[in-house]
Amino acid sequence: MIGASEITREVAALGVAPDDVLFVHAGLQRALSVEGRTREQKLDTIVQGLSDAVPDGVLAMPAFSYSFCDGADFVLDETPSSGVGVLPEYFRTLPGVRRTTDPLFSAAIRGTLRAPWEQALFEIRDVDCFGAGSVFDMLRDLDAKLLFFGVASTACTFVHYVEQQMEVPYRYHKQFPGTIRAHGREAHVTANFYVRDLDQDVETFLAPLGDDMLVNERARASAMTNGPSLYVTDPRAVTAQVEEGLAGNPDYLLRRGHPGVTHLYPLLAP
Repeated sequence: MIGASEITREVAALGVAPDDVLFVHAGLQRALSVEGRTREQKLDTIVQGLSDAVPDGVLAMPAFSYSFCDGADFVLDETPSSGVGVLPEYFRTLPGVRRTTDPLFSAAIRGTLRAPWEQALFEIRDVDCFGAGSVFDMLRDLDAKLLFFGVASTACTFVHYVEQQMEVPYRYHKQFPGTIRAHGREAHVTANFYVRDLDQDVETFLAPLGDDMLVNERARASAMTNGPSLYVTDPRAVTAQVEEGLAGNPDYLLRRGHPGVTHLYPLLAP
């Protein structure tokens, strides 16, 4: 069985330092071999292993939710995460974990961020989901590590931050107004979301990006025996690879840019 200490060692071996900000996308397809008799105990083992990898840093996971786009209020402590998997949603509910106030792309965070991010991410305000002051902007600014634990690197949401910085032609800014209820307050805010242009053939396809990151030594990967795969990179490395890829192929991040490509690097297959 895989214990918390083994997870900690594996994460450290991939270059994560004790004082890093570690942002984790996770899947549990290969987590049956993790210590614990119940699902909750297995989740606790993983969270402990990840926390112990950054004892002097910050552990963060996505807590994204999209009901705000459909007109639902964003209730900070109650609106569930969606599309991010079981582990991040479980982590969000743990004692000592705080949720940022972006009504679409919030993050669950354990630990204290350096100024000015403590104020920027937790205050109630209008947000640019992939722009200045966003969770993704914080990851870039603080030289965070991005870990894909038991899930392929195709889950790399940070890519959309880079797309917005580069103003790719197949996305555009769309405003979503609505109500946030948090910290005993209710406020009307607007979220700017850099959305896909559905009138174009826009299907995100990041398998080539993940492969190229490994080939160019901008990422490191491993697989635990009978357990989850791990893939570690950082925002600056992702940015550099995306910039190079888009320079050679404007559809580098889209399926139409890679006709006939269906495989992933074997280590990263879910």
